[in-house]
Amino acid sequence: MNDKVELNLHTWEEIKKIYFNKNFDNVILFSQPRSGSTFASYVLAKELGYEENFFPEEFFINKHFSYLKYFVKKHNNFFFNINEYWYRRTDLKKDNTMYLYLYRDTEEILNSYQKAKRQNYYLGWEEMIDKYRNFFPEIKEIKPAPLFGHKVWEKQIRKLNNAFTLSYKSFKTHNLYLDESIRNSRKQDLKDIEIVENSNIKKKFTDKTGGKIPHEESIKIKFNTFEKLYFFVRRKLESKQKSRKNY
Repeated sequence: MNDKVELNLHTWEEIKKIYFNKNFDNVILFSQPRSGSTFASYVLAKELGYEENFFPEEFFINKHFSYLKYFVKKHNNFFFNINEYWYRRTDLKKDNTMYLYLYRDTEEILNSYQKAKRQNYYLGWEEMIDKYRNFFPEIKEIKPAPLFGHKVWEKQIRKLNNAFTLSYKSFKTHNLYLDESIRNSRKQDLKDIEIVENSNIKKKFTDKTGGKIPHEESIKIKFNTFEKLYFFVRRKLESKQKSRKNY
């Protein structure tokens, strides 16, 4: 089994250039836990002009895939980041949309797992990823979990138009990136660590609401009452299942 990652990595500067040259309407950034997606998504959304139409992963936490699918169908001019729904990524096809996957070295992600375990904020990311393995039988035995995640994208990128792999390491040239030694010297509480540990960026949704999305942000999502009820029922019906097909 080939466990070498065969992906063409792009820097954030290259992605920015491609984006403006092709004039995309939307950007979808796929990632996996502890890949630096909080920092990368906030920075890239700013660089591409989506500050008012940026939807970080908080908007989709604990939602059924149908919610995300209809979000893509019903909305336009958006940038969002998501690190779940691995099996269903290729079902999110939309015209004039740029698809990105954030690639971070496997060892760096594993080190982040260990750091989380030492500091007691590990949230079971490896176990979450393992639940996707049966959906990709040809590569299910590839370990560790982050490498398996990269191999999943290696298969999926071929099925999407305008799909690119974004190098997390390239963001080290960005003026908002903080060196690891500086980050480690900071006194951070658990909430700060979970929010962002790569920069001086703060998630604008979390400080005053305890992680809940405030009304002025949630109204950007254009679902009616019937649709919201439908998504709620779909999630309730499947929430007790062990499969992560729609999550």
